[in-house]
This record gives sequence, structure tokens and C-alpha cells, in this order.
Amino acid sequence: MSIFGSIFRALGFESQDEVKQVKKRAKKAQAKASFNLKKDKLERPEQIDGVKVVYAEGLFSAKKALDIYKNSQPVLVNVQEAEEKERILAYLEGFVDATNGKIEVIEDKILIILLPEGVEIE
Repeated sequence: MSIFGSIFRALGFESQDEVKQVKKRAKKAQAKASFNLKKDKLERPEQIDGVKVVYAEGLFSAKKALDIYKNSQPVLVNVQEAEEKERILAYLEGFVDATNGKIEVIEDKILIILLPEGVEIE
């Protein structure tokens, strides 16, 4: 295992060999998310599949998401219950663009994922 493999493993990322094994298993069984966000509003997990989740109800909680993002960790942001959705999204987009990261919209401006530079999702 290379030094980068060790670093990625320590950060919670899988090695290429593990990814290949997971893909082989995924072909046999259909992949399912570990949590259904629509199932119950009362359940608010702090993490989904190892990615931290922030429920942004205002700019202060959006700043919490950026603190996680600054540590080069991807973060899911749920703005479903926010009153200022457009303002929060503009704030997050501006910061992520300035740091060469990416924003992936998962569910029509309700659930987004912030990806630091060099982090990809499948």
C-alpha cells in the first residue's frame, strides 16, 4: 500500500482494490442508500455513508457546513426547511467556487453536496 493509499484510508476513502471489490458486489445487488431522507423528517442523521450532513436553516448553519468543507471533507447540505434557500445557496456557491471546489445538486435545490478540490463522487 502506498503512502497516498494510507492517507486516503485514514481520511475514510477507499483504495482502488476496495472500490473494485465493492463494484463487483454492487453488480450482484442493487446499491441502496443507507438512509432515506424523505422517510421521516424527525430523523436527522449527522452522517450518511460517512459524509457529514448539515441542516442549513439560516446563514449561521451554512457557515457550519463551510467549516467542515474547509477541512477538505465533503459535506451534504439540506436546505429544505430554510426560509432563505436562494441566499444560502448563493453564499455556499460563492465560497466553493472561490476555493476551486464543486457543488453537486442532488435534489432540486433542497439537497446539495459540497466537494472540496480533488474530491469526486460516483
